[in-house]
Amino acid sequence: MTSVSEPVSPVLFDELADRMVELGGDGHPAEIHGYISGVLSAGDRPSVKDWLEQVAEQLGDKSLSDEITSVLTRLYNQTLQQLESGDFTIQMLLPDDDESLMQRTESLGIWCQSFISGFGQGLKQQDVSEMVEDVLKDFAEISMIEAEEDSEESEKLYMEVSEFVRMAWLAVFNELHNKPESGAALADKNTTVH
Repeated sequence: MTSVSEPVSPVLFDELADRMVELGGDGHPAEIHGYISGVLSAGDRPSVKDWLEQVAEQLGDKSLSDEITSVLTRLYNQTLQQLESGDFTIQMLLPDDDESLMQRTESLGIWCQSFISGFGQGLKQQDVSEMVEDVLKDFAEISMIEAEEDSEESEKLYMEVSEFVRMAWLAVFNELHNKPESGAALADKNTTVH
């Protein structure tokens, strides 16, 4: 099992977006992060080399520059470190709050869809609990989310849904790694998002 103990310099959404533009604009930062988050949460631990090959394949077999390789390696290590810490420091790679609600909402949907793909790819065992199945169903629903006009109510809904996703992600990881679930990890396991 790969374990990272030294703090990793965090990867920012815009930093990865800039590197992806240099590759020709294929892919999306939330897609890349959602995918590796799903793979790691399901229990797979690809080597960094294998992870980089997966990303290159996702991006249409592009050759990865040293710059994007460095950013993607940091993203892998950062995500694994946050998950293994088992606390609430995990963060999805989404645009900053100063970006439009539409861009943030679209990125959240992309993250959820990619998480499901990565989870399916990384799952070594066939059966998962009902809670994990429910989270994946919720993520599938959230992946189709559409932003309405910028309003205080829409902003509040986005914040609630993104926090639900973050905590559900932690709960799934903890469930599949036999870590005790934090009481607040899923405030209500029966919560569904409409």
